[in-house]
Amino acid sequence: MSGQATRDRLLELVRRNSRLVLRDVADDQVLNFDLGYDSAALLNLMLDIEDAFGIEIPPEKVPELVGITFGELVVRVEAAAARADGPASGEKGS
Repeated sequence: MSGQATRDRLLELVRRNSRLVLRDVADDQVLNFDLGYDSAALLNLMLDIEDAFGIEIPPEKVPELVGITFGELVVRVEAAAARADGPASGEKGS
């Protein structure tokens, strides 16, 4: 998934899980302060991200979502998705 596609999909998920009606979401907006997220909404977002991107977020990482900005969320999901995909061409087969 391209960077813009990841951002767009995350934006959709963030809007869907927020307690607020969100029109615009900026990279520097904090999920739990600016975007209307409580602990239940963060958990639902985490589960939706796992499903949408085929990644696993370990339970011990969930507290790290508190205080995270939308931009940082995009970066972390892109990195996790890249790790989940594995090396595209650098891995040698048998």
